[in-house]
Order: sequence, then C-alpha cells, then structure tokens
Amino acid sequence: MRHPLRWLIAGVTIVVLAAIGFGAWYVFGDSAPAKPKLNAAPIDAGGPATPAGAWKVAPGPNVYVGYRMTEVFAGDIVHKTAVGRTPAVSGTMTIAAGKVTQADVVGQMQQLASNRAARDNYIHSHAIDSDSYPTAAFRLTTPITLPQPSTKGAEIDVQAAGTLTLHGVTRPITIPLRTKWSGDTIQVVGTAPIVLADYQIQPPDTGVVKVDNHGSLELSLTFVRG
Repeated sequence: MRHPLRWLIAGVTIVVLAAIGFGAWYVFGDSAPAKPKLNAAPIDAGGPATPAGAWKVAPGPNVYVGYRMTEVFAGDIVHKTAVGRTPAVSGTMTIAAGKVTQADVVGQMQQLASNRAARDNYIHSHAIDSDSYPTAAFRLTTPITLPQPSTKGAEIDVQAAGTLTLHGVTRPITIPLRTKWSGDTIQVVGTAPIVLADYQIQPPDTGVVKVDNHGSLELSLTFVRG
C-alpha cells in the first residue's frame, strides 16, 4: 500500500512544481516592447517646401495604437508590464497655414495583440470588450500650431487636444506627441495616461492576475500624402 501512496505524492509534487514553473515563466519569461519612438527615416531633400496638405495613415511595421498596463500577481507582490497593439489603423490629417487643422485616427480593437494569447482572448469579451466595441477613435478638436519655418528631419514636440472614444465612451484627452516631417512622410509617436474607470472599463481580475486601473494609450503612426 505504500508504493501507490508514494506515487501519488510524487505525482502531486510534479504537478505543483510544473505549476510553479509555468507561473514563473509567465511572469518573468519575457519583457514588454519599448515605448514608441521615432525611427530614422530618409529625408527627401526635394519635394514641397512645407508639409501643408492632406495626409493619411499608411500601414507598416511601425504603425499601431495600443495599451500599456501593469499586471499584478501574487497578491500585489509581483508587477509586470503588459502591452497590446493593433496594426489595423486608419486616419487622416490636414495641415494648413502652419497648423494641423484636422486629424482623425481609428484603431481596430479586435486586432489587439500582445505576447499572450490568453490575455488577447480575454479582452474580446471583458475589459475593453472589443467584440462589443470594435473600434477606438481619436479626433483633434483644437488646431496644433507647428514651429515655423518647418524643417525636414527635425523632431518636434506638440500637444494634441481632442476626444478619445473607447469602450463606447467619449472623453476629452490631450496626447503629448513627438513628430518628424521627412518630406514624403510624417512620423507621429505618443503616450498618454488613461484611467480605465473613465471609460467604464472594469479592470481585469482573473483571480490569478489583476490589472491596475491606470495605464497608458500608445501610438506610432506614419502619414503619407493623401
């Protein structure tokens, strides 16, 4: 009778060790991608002398909108950064008389992807609830005055005041942006704090992991002539 008991204890021990190992891998096994930043882009020495005109978001490997949140494990002992991004982004922008006069950007939330399939599947019907609210949208409400004269290749910082529609709720938001006009493209990156409760989003809490109520909206966009 002792042998079955020893086998049972050994089996339970293996399962516990495997669970601990999986938990350690899940928490410590990888790191979140860096925050968005401008990329080196070739400067078009010719072409128009100003960025005035109509622009549109172009798809590409560095084009996305997404979130950066803090996941909490082990009773608030272990904190891990979670980042999810959707490359499915569309948008337009108009520049006239040295100002950004119009900008609209829409992200497809159902294509949000992180490094965890379980996390991505969860937010389809919980938290962001992308199945019910498949898009998030930013609309500029105050023109952005650009430094004059415009210089190709120069990185500039601006504040984009507008509205963010997320989870079916529209609220005012100001997003600090860093931009660079390279002649044929305009790169835009930015990060802005958000509070989930402001958008009636219930922070995820699975019993194993929970998410802070505060996080960040992130974006990295490339505009081309529209």
